[in-house]
Amino acid sequence: GDVYKRQILTLIFIMGEAVIEVFIPAITKDLINEIQYGGADMNKIIKHGLMLVLMAALSLMCGGIAAVTCAKASAGFSRNVRHDMFHKIQDFSFENIDKFSSTSLVTRMTTDVTYAQMAFMMVIRIAVRAPMLLIFSVIMAFREGKDLAMTFVVVIPILGFGLFMVARKAMPAFRRVFKKYDRLNESIEENVRGMRVVKGFSRQEYEKEKFNNAAEDICRDFTKAERIVALNTPIMQLCMHFNLIFILLIGSKVIITSGGTELGLGSISMMLTYGMQVLMQLMMISSIYVMPVSYTHLTLPTTS
Repeated sequence: GDVYKRQILTLIFIMGEAVIEVFIPAITKDLINEIQYGGADMNKIIKHGLMLVLMAALSLMCGGIAAVTCAKASAGFSRNVRHDMFHKIQDFSFENIDKFSSTSLVTRMTTDVTYAQMAFMMVIRIAVRAPMLLIFSVIMAFREGKDLAMTFVVVIPILGFGLFMVARKAMPAFRRVFKKYDRLNESIEENVRGMRVVKGFSRQEYEKEKFNNAAEDICRDFTKAERIVALNTPIMQLCMHFNLIFILLIGSKVIITSGGTELGLGSISMMLTYGMQVLMQLMMISSIYVMPVSYTHLTLPTTS
């Protein structure tokens, strides 16, 4: 019960944080436009400044509370999963025990549940916040930035497709890694249980070689997966700099030609902030797409 209450609280505070973060750039835009040409009303500047401080404090508070409730919810989730798995294993028939090795069952209850806890934490924290910030940022950008928001029509599909392809290639590699943990744990368990036999027959070098092969196998697959995921950064940088060039180029031209009547410096600052928010949230969505889906192998097969 506590897990679900904390999960709901996390979602509420995450949504509060997302809403506040979307409105902060719009208020910053008004503040910059107020002081753009000098001689601004000090009362308005103080008003906007205090509003920004208040919203930043509220956003920090919501984020901090959400982090605490999320940590407690995910830890409680993993505790419940381990509890249920342990009791389920106790009910296994001898046929089930023979089907699932003890090494596999230990891995399911330790390493895999930890990964499931991480995935659960990402889902309740990021899976709500990232889409909300993405959608609200785009809406606010089109509402406040006018033609400058057209950059998202180009950037979002390109970055979204690129991140989707990276995630699609990385998932099989991550799944292979997680399955090979069993071999590594099996080597450790056999050595611990049969230490006397290993030493008695001088099999230390053979067992070391066996462990090294399993570790190297995991290392190769993990390195391959991480290399694929590392492509996220250059794709993100490409889209970010395109967004930056487009906004500064078009925005500067509009300001100069209109004399600042159609567009102000505050609008350019706001669009740059929204652009970063949109790109970062797409990155977050990509990460939560890769990790939780990669952990689908954790579920124990149906027992007879």
